Amino acid sequence: MEKQKKILRTLDRARLGERVTEKEWDQKIVPKTLKEVAKEFGLLGTCDPDNPINCDDELADRFFKAGWEAALRLGFFCPDTESVIKIDADELEREFKKVPGEFVVGQGAEQSHVVARRPEDPNPPIFCAPLSIQMDEELYIPLVEGIVSSRLVDMQEGPSLDTVFGSPLLADSPYETFAGIYEYHMRKEAQWRAGRVGMGNSLVSSASTHFGFLAAFNLYEQPQLCLCLNPASLKINYTTLHKCIVAYELGGVVRSESPTMIGGYTGGPETTAIASIATDLLQYPMCGAALPGSPSYDIRYAGNCGRHGVWAQSIATQAITRNSNILQMKTINQVSGPMTEMFFLESIVGMTAASCSGQTFTISPRSAGGSKKNGLTPIECWYNAAVFKGAAGLSRADANRIVKEVIPKFENDLYDPPKGLTFRDLYDIPTLTPCKEYVDMYLKMRKYAEDLGINMPGDGILC
Repeated sequence: MEKQKKILRTLDRARLGERVTEKEWDQKIVPKTLKEVAKEFGLLGTCDPDNPINCDDELADRFFKAGWEAALRLGFFCPDTESVIKIDADELEREFKKVPGEFVVGQGAEQSHVVARRPEDPNPPIFCAPLSIQMDEELYIPLVEGIVSSRLVDMQEGPSLDTVFGSPLLADSPYETFAGIYEYHMRKEAQWRAGRVGMGNSLVSSASTHFGFLAAFNLYEQPQLCLCLNPASLKINYTTLHKCIVAYELGGVVRSESPTMIGGYTGGPETTAIASIATDLLQYPMCGAALPGSPSYDIRYAGNCGRHGVWAQSIATQAITRNSNILQMKTINQVSGPMTEMFFLESIVGMTAASCSGQTFTISPRSAGGSKKNGLTPIECWYNAAVFKGAAGLSRADANRIVKEVIPKFENDLYDPPKGLTFRDLYDIPTLTPCKEYVDMYLKMRKYAEDLGINMPGDGILC
């Protein structure tokens, strides 16, 4: 009951906490506090876009201290109660010592052992695929079968549905409850077809509120990951707390994600990194999340494979992984789509930076920024997994050299990226066979990554 009681304390604090409007929080309290903290720790102006992967341990440690201070001064905002939830220094220290540095998800031979990593850690991280990109419901089973047929993919999250037996999947309605159950049956069939019975899952990808989750989480043999998407960084809501209470009772593990936005209310890259660290520090005390994730996106193009996005995410990740056992889950947001070389280049940059910075876990890809329905195939998943795992053990200096070579090849296209083609365009669906042109591009880009110094493991399907 310890974690359930933790949530009750959070609910009480939300009910009784200081009342502020969301506008005040976003436009005054957060930016003012983050800027004050950054100034106190001498962090303003430290972003180095010419060297996107941080190699300065002292700087990463200073960011950790700043994130700790920001967590204490700010806490989380709860939109449901329009109040601030705070914890004091003693409680944050106590909870920090309790953070689990590992957990297991899945069953039998398909179990995934998720363990904290450090910068330049040679142990390969865990790869989950794909993110919850929308697909036509008739494509769900073949797509997932194709993705998880490769052993590079350790766990499954997406894709997501927008219809159920042809009816619209309307959020916060019984359609969503139905979708949670419907997705369970399709997910299990796809994993069975791929020979991956027992693999871990991040649940529920087709539910935008808690209804689909509450309908379906109990259908899975535990432990599984409970997918909680908070409204934004430094915020938590009732939907997350609904899910957490049920997940803990059933033996699940909570993954709670809250993105920060460079150019949003968290400000520039330095203050955004501080907000990311503070968010990850507060997830366990607030809701018991064993796998927090506060990725940083550049609001100018809604991705994080450009210079400022990579720098903010790498420094925030290193701050946590150098100074704690908090498991790091951050997503890499590509803005280009399948069958474009830009997609592979973005993936090299994002996955290399994440792996060498000590990230434990990621869910990927978000091809075309998640904006193109059916814009996803198994090949993008396998490529991301190979780079993420293959970059384990790279020094940050070598990784920085790699991303400095690759970023100029696509950065001018970040604001108008090619969206690429769809699963139907690129695959013969009945046989799950990709077209020759895409296979050739995939193998060419694998060789390019290897030539850069990334030890790319084979996918077991095409290579």
